[in-house]
Order: sequence, then structure tokens, then C-alpha cells
Amino acid sequence: MIYICFGMTKSASTFVYQLTEQTFRVAGRAPARLGPPFRPRGSPENYFDDIDPALLDAIAKAARGRDVVLKTHQGLHPEVARRIEAGEILASASVRDPREIALSMVDHGRKARRMGLTEFSECRTVFDAWPSLDNQVANLGRWSALKSVEVFRYNEISFETASVVSRIAAQIGVAVDAPAVVASFRDRRRIGQFNKGEPLRYREMPAAEQAAFLDRYAGLYAAFRFDTPAAVAASEARERAAPRRWRGFLRRGLRLAGSLRSLRAFLEP
Repeated sequence: MIYICFGMTKSASTFVYQLTEQTFRVAGRAPARLGPPFRPRGSPENYFDDIDPALLDAIAKAARGRDVVLKTHQGLHPEVARRIEAGEILASASVRDPREIALSMVDHGRKARRMGLTEFSECRTVFDAWPSLDNQVANLGRWSALKSVEVFRYNEISFETASVVSRIAAQIGVAVDAPAVVASFRDRRRIGQFNKGEPLRYREMPAAEQAAFLDRYAGLYAAFRFDTPAAVAASEARERAAPRRWRGFLRRGLRLAGSLRSLRAFLEP
């Protein structure tokens, strides 16, 4: 079985890819990780810009009956769409609020410029993300239009992860312990391309900028409700915990200041 994970950039698509592979693995069907000639040796994921019938046929032949999970950010080939609708392959699509994608792309751009990298380096403001977002929204529309494609919102992936795993397992046709699959990623360092994971991050964006995004992508906002109850609850919990965190920072700062005073006293003649 071939399973394709399409995702908008910065929509936790890598995490969905990892969850899908782990679901196969926990179900006793360890998926194949591709190497040459498809991917560089040791590649951490089966990512492809373009997935067409010829590639799928070659991968199926090389996999020799093993399950394979693929990842892409790009468009949907008509024949691939036909195979998905016919049930010959499975697919999912991940989507996120464009405001939050833009904020994450600006984060990535800042890091890229600091490290001398080109990818995302053009993203200095949230509006620099519009050309990429326009293309991604169009691609999402083609993938999500297929009835058999499971569509996952970022806030579901991040804050209702076990539910997402259960939906993936049902789509595959296997029974797994969803919390056990999620537990494999308790250490966030295991989540590929993890940035901040903040709930409802769009609130960082000034109102005027938000209005521009809401207008430009009005169709997407009409189709998807991004503020899930779980994300709202996570945001409220973080707000309640904030004073405690600041008290913790203050205590650590005071301890450090006390240590510095003791060191200064020790060094003084």
C-alpha cells in the first residue's frame, strides 16, 4: 500500500508523515524507507516534489509488497487523483491557518538568513509569504476535493494527536493503540521540522495584517474552522500558566544574581 501525505508548508505535514509511518509500524507493517535511486541514502523521509504515475509504479515495484509512505507539498496529478479515488492508494492533506503559516515562514526566513541559506530567506514580512501561500492554497484545494482524502487541520494534529492517529488507522484499515503511537513523539525533538507549536499563534499578528489575510484567503477560511476547541483550551491553559512561568524565571534569576554576588564577594580582595 502506498500512502501519500500532502501538506501545506508549516502545517505539521512532517509530523503527519511520521505519525502515518508509525501507525503502520505499530500495526506490524513496518513501512519501507526509500533510498537510491529515489532518495539519497539515509534520507529521513520519502519526500518528492512531483508524484506521478511513473514514480508510483517504480516505487511499488521496488517496495515488493511493503507499505510506503510518501510526502509532498506539491500539486495533484490527475492519474494519481484517479488512483486515490479508486482506492488503489491512500492519501491525507494537512492544512493550517495562512496567518500562522506566514508567521512560521518568517521565523524560518530569519534563521535562513542568519545561516546563509536560500530557502525561505525571502520571507522578511508575513506578506512575503503570499506567493507561496497562493500556490499552496490552490494545491490544497485539489487534494482536499477528493472525498477519500483525510484532511487534518494543524490544531488537530498538534492538540488532538491521538484522534488523528485513530483516523489514519481507520483509513488504513488497522487497529492500533493511538496513545502508544503518540507516545513515540513525547520528546518533541523527534518531531521533524518542529518550530514552536503555539496554539492560535495568529494572535501575534497585528489586526490590519490579519484583515488582509482574512480577505485574501476568504474561501479557505469559509471552508475550514481553524480555532478548534482543543487549541482554544491549550491557549487558555498556557495563558493561565504564564504567571507561574514568569515566577519561575524570576526565582531562577534571583538565584543567579545571588550566586554572582557570592562570586564577586569571593573574588574581591
